[in-house]
Amino acid sequence: MRYIYLVILHLFFFFSCLAQTKPIYPSQYSKAISKQARIMGKLLLKKDFKSFSKYTYPKVVEMMGGKKKMIEVLKEGLKEMESNGTKILSVTIGEPSQIVAIENELQCTVPETLKLKVQNGTLITISTLIAISIDNGKNWYFVDTSGEDIQSMKKNLPNLSLDLVIPEKVAPIFYKD
Repeated sequence: MRYIYLVILHLFFFFSCLAQTKPIYPSQYSKAISKQARIMGKLLLKKDFKSFSKYTYPKVVEMMGGKKKMIEVLKEGLKEMESNGTKILSVTIGEPSQIVAIENELQCTVPETLKLKVQNGTLITISTLIAISIDNGKNWYFVDTSGEDIQSMKKNLPNLSLDLVIPEKVAPIFYKD
């Protein structure tokens, strides 16, 4: 009889632990992540850097010297790029990865493809964004990994989870006109 009570006690404990653990499925957030990343891409194409900055992870904005400074840097960077004959033609967002919960944030990676008009052709670049939500998945901020691995990214953003998988940087593809 004593063993039955122990088994019941263990089962109760096991099921109560399961009830407290909520698995995070990407599908419950993927629409919001993809939609917000696409909006950010459209804002980049429109050169609306003020609205674009609302989708940039706040710690990155802070590291760039604040919103005003970030907007200046983006404008100058795009101006220099265009003076060299490069123009962003499109931004395509892929499917978000598995969501990772760390402290009070949800995090995942999102593939991003940029199509650029360059001298004598078109350049396709594939990169990875890190999507971060600080409000349980309602709003998402994005950080471009710029080809860096998670260890390098953690130097500036120590709250990033080591469980995030950032694919290796892919060489750009050039199509000659």
